[in-house]
Amino acid sequence: MIGRIRHRPLAVVVLAPRPEVVAARERDRSKKGYGDWPVADLDAGFRADTPRIGLWLDTSGQTPEETVTEILAHAWTDGQIG
Repeated sequence: MIGRIRHRPLAVVVLAPRPEVVAARERDRSKKGYGDWPVADLDAGFRADTPRIGLWLDTSGQTPEETVTEILAHAWTDGQIG
C-alpha cells in the first residue's frame, strides 16, 4: 500500500491493540467486523505478515482521545516514511 501512495511526506500509523482487547471490543459492538473469524488468528497473521514500518501503537489501554494524542505527537517523528 505504501508504494501506491505517491505523496510525500507520508506517515504510517498502525493501531495494534492486543487480540483479547480487540475481541472484547468486538463483543461490545452492535455491528460485527470480524464475522466468524477468530480475532487471535487474524492478529497473529497480521503481525507475522505485516512489515514493521512506521509507528505501531498498542492502543489496548487507551481511549480514542489518548490514541489521537499519541498519533499527533509521534506520527511525523516515528512514523514518517520517505
